Amino acid sequence: MGTIKPKEGKCIDCGDNSCNKPLMAKRCFTGPCFHYQKHQQAKYAAKSAKNKKKKIAIANKGTGLTLGKWFNMQISMMPRECENCQAYLSPYIHISQRAYIAHIVPKSKFVSVMLHPLNRIFLCVDCHSKFDNSLSKEVVQMNVWPIAVKRFEKILPDISQSEIIHLRPCFEEIYNLTIPHLLDNGKR
Repeated sequence: MGTIKPKEGKCIDCGDNSCNKPLMAKRCFTGPCFHYQKHQQAKYAAKSAKNKKKKIAIANKGTGLTLGKWFNMQISMMPRECENCQAYLSPYIHISQRAYIAHIVPKSKFVSVMLHPLNRIFLCVDCHSKFDNSLSKEVVQMNVWPIAVKRFEKILPDISQSEIIHLRPCFEEIYNLTIPHLLDNGKR
């Protein structure tokens, strides 16, 4: 079995003054320019940005609400203390105000409730990091857990069925306990 020999010629991005180089999709894929790789990265970035905009558009369902407006709305309701450890949440540090707002179910995996007004808890930066990155058994030990559970139960009927597979184990248990009750009441 032989190897495929790359086509050689002038790269469309290097210009007319360039010498013949190995090409892929009419672009050089060797140094120093690596135009083929740069072209592929730009295509991927554009596609990723388009998908993100599409997900947000689906989430706001024509309400005009954007993630930025959602965060501003949450900031306007932010308490003075962390809902977990009661640390002071400074309203004057504009850079970190969004860091005080933790999504109960992550916005990246739960687009259907990314902009839901109750898909949030107010946490200091340390508690936010702990809530997002700890194992389920540690999350359920946090003081904010009962608040998170109450809000999760309220947003649960709005979560898309296809997103349920992304639930953390601690929320999966609540889902398994709550869903039969929702089915009995005709909410799902």
